[in-house]
Amino acid sequence: MIENVLHALDDINYPQDKAINRAADLIDQVRLSHRMMHIARDLSGGEKQRVVLARQLAKDPAMLFADEPTGTLDPETAKIVHEMLINAAKTNNMGMVVTSHFPRVIEDMAGRALLLVDGKIAEIGSPASVIRTFTKDYDDTGQTEVPEIGEKILSARDVTKRYISVDRGVVKAVNMVSFEVSRKEIFGIIGKSGAGKTTLSQIIAGIIEPTSGEMNILIGDDWVDMTTPGIEQRGRAKGYIGLLHQEYDLFPHRTVLDNLTDSIGLEFPKELAIRKALITLAMAGFSETKAMEVLNHYPGELSDGERHRVALAQVLIREPRIVILDEPTGTMDPITKIDVKHSILHARDEMDETFILVSHDMEFVRDVCDRVALVRGGRIVRMGPTAEVLAEAGFNE
Repeated sequence: MIENVLHALDDINYPQDKAINRAADLIDQVRLSHRMMHIARDLSGGEKQRVVLARQLAKDPAMLFADEPTGTLDPETAKIVHEMLINAAKTNNMGMVVTSHFPRVIEDMAGRALLLVDGKIAEIGSPASVIRTFTKDYDDTGQTEVPEIGEKILSARDVTKRYISVDRGVVKAVNMVSFEVSRKEIFGIIGKSGAGKTTLSQIIAGIIEPTSGEMNILIGDDWVDMTTPGIEQRGRAKGYIGLLHQEYDLFPHRTVLDNLTDSIGLEFPKELAIRKALITLAMAGFSETKAMEVLNHYPGELSDGERHRVALAQVLIREPRIVILDEPTGTMDPITKIDVKHSILHARDEMDETFILVSHDMEFVRDVCDRVALVRGGRIVRMGPTAEVLAEAGFNE
């Protein structure tokens, strides 16, 4: 990790005889001295953000631009990064411009704020005033019925994933994890950056193989072990598991219809393709009229919420039994989050879909998930109804 900071100093021709001490001082400033010799890819999301901050501070800038600096970090890690950015600005006598969808980021970090709407300044003033204007349409008072949860569809037993790191030895990214998920359940996996959430979700999806343990998924009447390779085991089950990555990507030069069919390898006759696409867009939360309207649009012509729903439809059109959502709200604004929430709930109701949600967004988790598992150090340390686990973990409303 220190090499990343040294390269930044080299870019500004910092004297080589002083570079090591300067790099160590910068790493100290972002409180990462205990990770100085770690490889960058082995750092958590929050630690990587701090390395990026150290690299920028190495340039001794007069002004720092921070674009969504903590959008995908858990609340506690985000608070640490906020404090570091503020302290860095004071220590280095540096101006700072922060852009974010999250009111909390602006409240924590800004002295003044401005609201942009369609590329124009709609308001400029105190953070509190601007945030009030921004969130005035943030109303989600509608209630949804809790569906009847079905039989068990996933069963994990003592799942473990170990890595060998040159400087850290054996790392247990996932350590003896056991849990079950039922049909039509929305099951959340929460925890700090580096807790092991993403590794666990990739094991469920069959992307990586655990070191030991079982990950059984019900396909038809058969339990299939995802830890066993072969066309009758993991190969059979992977086709029934959908994964929506945090950084999903639609094909920008293909229409919504193309994005839902031939662009992802699904070849239907024209009439069936349109019919299937419209049905799936409806499952993802579009009205019948809106689904027909967007079918021949390109992704760039859609809003953020609409693009996310198309990406969800892209997963759903493959007819998965389980959908894994990795940070589905990402850096979305509060209004778009409402769209995404209703898309997930609508797909669960209309398709009997089961969701596994990996997220740092505790407010979204509280609104959407039936149960959650709190992951810490690769282990599930608490699991149960969402409200109870969040309260015990300190994520109170």
